[in-house]
Amino acid sequence: MEAHRESSEPAPETASAASAAAAAAASVLGDDDLLREILLRLGLPTALVRAAAVSRRWLRCASDPAFLRRFRARHPPRLLGFYVNTGDAQRLRFVPLARDPELAAVVRRGSFDLGEEAGSVRDCRNGRVLVFVGRKYVVCSPLHPGRGNDNLPEPPFPPEAYTLLYYLNDFLFYENTDDSVSCTSVTVMCSPRQAWVHLSDLQAGVWGEGRYSGMIDLPVPGTLRGCDHHELFSNGKLYMMCLPHHIVGFDLPSMSSFCIELPDAVQYEYLENIGLSCAEGSGIFLIHLKGFQISVWLYRTDCSSIGTWKLIDTICLQQAFRHLAELTWDLLPDVIRVAAVGDNADFVLLRIDHKLYYMHISSRTVEMVYEASPGHGSLYGVYPFMMPWPPTFPALNGGHDHDQ
Repeated sequence: MEAHRESSEPAPETASAASAAAAAAASVLGDDDLLREILLRLGLPTALVRAAAVSRRWLRCASDPAFLRRFRARHPPRLLGFYVNTGDAQRLRFVPLARDPELAAVVRRGSFDLGEEAGSVRDCRNGRVLVFVGRKYVVCSPLHPGRGNDNLPEPPFPPEAYTLLYYLNDFLFYENTDDSVSCTSVTVMCSPRQAWVHLSDLQAGVWGEGRYSGMIDLPVPGTLRGCDHHELFSNGKLYMMCLPHHIVGFDLPSMSSFCIELPDAVQYEYLENIGLSCAEGSGIFLIHLKGFQISVWLYRTDCSSIGTWKLIDTICLQQAFRHLAELTWDLLPDVIRVAAVGDNADFVLLRIDHKLYYMHISSRTVEMVYEASPGHGSLYGVYPFMMPWPPTFPALNGGHDHDQ
């Protein structure tokens, strides 16, 4: 009797099912529109970068500017953490806040220690931090510690600023650039009735020749208020919250100036009752804190450059905080302060005494994210560190450098 031998060949029905499944997968993944819909649901830029390494076609779909705009609208850049300045006793400290395991791993691979001499953060954008260290300005890339730090040369300074009673000087990163060192030196000057700005751009390690904006008449004669960290660089415009009832603005391409009157219900009463935030496309968001209520306003301009304010949301903080609220708050009406605001008014960081709270605006979720030791002084500055955007895609090579 002949021994039974198992065939290594798959049964016809099994081979047919496998072939049909492969054909179905090929029909889906071979359709660029369907592929983009699949990539759109990945959720994190890190996952999108890994998917882009599959093939040239996947890279082409993932890196397409129109697709990236859709991806960003659906999955805004996440908050990885924030730097906090608690005074001389502790200087700058990074507090990680990434909850997703993949983002937490990104933070762990970075190096966020800015050194003991780091005094204050001047700007933080796209994974770069511009910090004042030991009497000089330094650009750091915490997510890419291998790049090292870059010292900024001394910028040109307008000599007439020394003759004025009041001026403000700061640095800001360019909005979108592959050069981690490119930034702008900003000096806002004020006479009793007018204000103007002097700008100089740093590119390839060299400061360009300074340029001046047009004069802007101050609605109320007097000096500008201090606006440390109340500047906003958005869509080619510089906004400065430095007047009680107005935002002073400068259009950088044309170097023209403008003044935006605040909504009737809003007033810049003290340094931390207002926050500014970039709006997607154009315009700005304004967060206004009065007592225990937050108002969210959106300012946009139409085709005739006439701007209007729209009230987007109002939040009662006593309801949002619920069990986190403390009984002593009612005795101190100004106890809550705006420490920082995320892009598109996605979130706000609120300072209450030595504690810092994160509140997601649309969902109203609140959590305490940091508490400083009383011995380390007050929270002098809070600087959000966001996931960089757009993502950096890999260069394909070898066996992966194919179309399908």
